[in-house]
This record gives sequence, structure tokens and C-alpha cells, in this order.
Amino acid sequence: MSYRLLALVLIGCAGHAPRVTDASSTVYLRSDTDATTILSPTVRVAGAMDGATLAGTYTVDAWTGASVDVVTAATKAITERRDEVDATAGYTRGIVNVTANYRYSHEPDYRSHGLTLGGKAELAGKNTTVAVDLLASDDTVGRSGDPSFGLPVRTVGARASVAQLLDPKTIVEVGWQTTLIDGYQASPYRFVAIGDLGTCASSAPYCIPEQVPDTRVRNAATLRGRRALGRRMSLGLEYRFYFDDWHVLSHAVQPDLALRLGESSMLSLRYRYTTQSEASFYRPRYFDLMDSSGYVTRDRKLSALVTNELGAQYLRTLESDDGDKVLTWGLRSTLSRADYLAYVGLDHVWAVELTALVGVAMP
Repeated sequence: MSYRLLALVLIGCAGHAPRVTDASSTVYLRSDTDATTILSPTVRVAGAMDGATLAGTYTVDAWTGASVDVVTAATKAITERRDEVDATAGYTRGIVNVTANYRYSHEPDYRSHGLTLGGKAELAGKNTTVAVDLLASDDTVGRSGDPSFGLPVRTVGARASVAQLLDPKTIVEVGWQTTLIDGYQASPYRFVAIGDLGTCASSAPYCIPEQVPDTRVRNAATLRGRRALGRRMSLGLEYRFYFDDWHVLSHAVQPDLALRLGESSMLSLRYRYTTQSEASFYRPRYFDLMDSSGYVTRDRKLSALVTNELGAQYLRTLESDDGDKVLTWGLRSTLSRADYLAYVGLDHVWAVELTALVGVAMP
């Protein structure tokens, strides 16, 4: 059954005169200098009826990796596929909109169920928008080739934001998110050398499985703003501050520029700079287990790092002669470099990301 037909059937069960409002397909490709490649096609269809909306998305991630984590652990290159189904239902009445989203993803060594409940209200003549989301997921971490290995990870959280229109050309938004993760958060494939080498090799005194705390509280505050500069240009700026109880601190700043090239095309340019501190138990080299209270990791995402990212996006829309269909197509590209300040075996990684989009809207 196609996703277009599925949306029509589901909406039709809820009332009269359902209609498909848009359908789209994207293909995402990422390749980096750490021998990792990701190919991810996505299809999406959405429908509406009497204030209600329903959308379905299907995504496939084909992942191949022989990164430094894999090589230094004397593990063969890994090839995996992840399938994800996402369903969202929404209802709008007056100034209030409520949504419910369910996500299921599966891969040979990981299974995840996620649920998000959201509410949004437009106040003060639609000059102020308040949004609140509640998040929860129930995951199981497995290990390929070991059917007896299956450990739970559960996540709960909430996020809230307030957007305010300051004048006809300026909007700002502040947001906050907190999540609590409880369960197995290490990688079953990642091993850590105990000794002075830093990597698992034939001469390493000991090589043990990665061990990290079972609980983690993550927090993020965001501040965004956008200012229109005439009819064809706008500037945006975003700042994000992240911290958790593993003592990871992160600052990210992202300015962007949007240019309307004509009545039907848009070009966006952005730059993102991120700096991050290391987790309290992270060490480039572990000389003994007591050095980090018994926790050991080779996760480079827990090390101190700096990233620089440049991105560009082009979107073009074409309207049919009778105005009942709008075709949108676009390309998005990103070039990034991550510098690891204290990670044995890897100083930096360059990555290229490309995304192609084709969509049809039926207003």
C-alpha cells in the first residue's frame, strides 16, 4: 500500500472529505574522512480534513563505517540498515493546535519506540506563540551476532518555547529542553584500552568494554531571532547552550542569510560554530580504572571538540496553471570539519552532506 493511499484511508476513517495536502521525497547522503558513509531516502505524505491533519513518513538509513573506533578496536567494517516509520496527527481549533507523534525504528541491533505529545497556542493577535512538548522513548540496545544481548534505554523529557513578534520585521524565540535518559548508554562494540596506549592493540595491557553511567540528564537553552531586510532578504541568528550531569558543556552559534532570488526561488546560507568540553570521566588514555571512578569511554562525542560548518540551500517552487498544485524542489549541501582536541588516533574529520528534495503541495 502506498503512503498516499494509507493517508487517505486513515483520514477517511475519521470523517468526511479527506484530501492529501502534500507529498515529498528526499535523499540524504553523508560521507566523511573517517570512512563513514550514510545514504538515507525518505518519503512523506500528509492529508487534512476539518481542522485535522495526518502525516506519515518512512525513512531508510544505509550506514557503512570503518571509523577509527572500529579500526582501533580490531573490529571489521560495519554495514547496517535502519528502517523508521513516523506518524503524526494534529488538530487545530481556534488559537490552539495539538499534535501527537509516534516513531518506530528498527535495525539489527537497536529497536526504538518514541512518542511526542505537543500543544501550541497563538496569543495576543497571533503576535505570541507558546509551545510545549512532552517526549518519551523506549529503546532496546542489542549486539549483532548475540541474540541474548538486549539492554533497555528509556527517555523522558519536555521542551517549551515562546516566540514573540517584536515588530512587522522582527521575531525572537526562547526555548528550553530537558531530557532524562536511564539505561544502557555505552556502545556494545566500543572497547577501551587500559594502559598508556590509548587504543586497543595487540600490545595493550588490558582492553575492556566501554562503561558509562546509566543515567544522564541533558539540558539545552536556545535563543533565536530573525529580521527582515526589505522584501528579498532576512538575517537570522541562533545561540544554543547545552549542559548535562556528565559535565559536558557546549556553546553553538549559527548566523544565516536568506535571499529571495525571484518570485519562486530562495537561497539560504548559514555558518555554525560549536565548542564542547569533555565529559568528567573522559580521558584520552586511561592508566587505571580508578582514574575516572570506574567509567571508561572511547566515544569521541564525549571528548573536547570544536566544529565549523558551512551550509547552503536552494529551493524553487512552481505553481500549476490552475493553481491547485505547487511543485517544490531543492538542494542542500553542508561542509563541516570537527577538530578533536584530545582524542587518540584522530585529530579531525571533514564531512560532506548532500540532500535533494522534491515535493508537491495541494493548497
